[in-house]
Amino acid sequence: MNNLFKLIVILFVLPLLALPLTGCDTPPWERGMVLNLKVDTPKDGTTVNTPTVMVSGRVSGTESAGAKVSINGADAPVTDGKYSTNVTLTEGKNVITIVATGGQAKLSETVTVTYVPAKQ
Repeated sequence: MNNLFKLIVILFVLPLLALPLTGCDTPPWERGMVLNLKVDTPKDGTTVNTPTVMVSGRVSGTESAGAKVSINGADAPVTDGKYSTNVTLTEGKNVITIVATGGQAKLSETVTVTYVPAKQ
């Protein structure tokens, strides 16, 4: 029984542990997905002291070539799978909704940014 356990570990567990070492930007189990959405900036929970914030990220997957991205309902340009646009904030907490559509897939992410004006 001990040898069987060692064989299972060698055949199944070790390859799973090696996945992060491959340096892949997209994990192998996500490559087959139709559309992936990633928000790079801003990070959720960020506090800023400027009235605008740059929202940027990436779309990938088999439908990403024709993907459209909207941020708070406004279209954001997508070039080579990357999107970015400035969003105007109001004082306090702001919920930013990023939506990507491609083919029949529709994904959304939300990020909360708190705007605290700089004291003068």
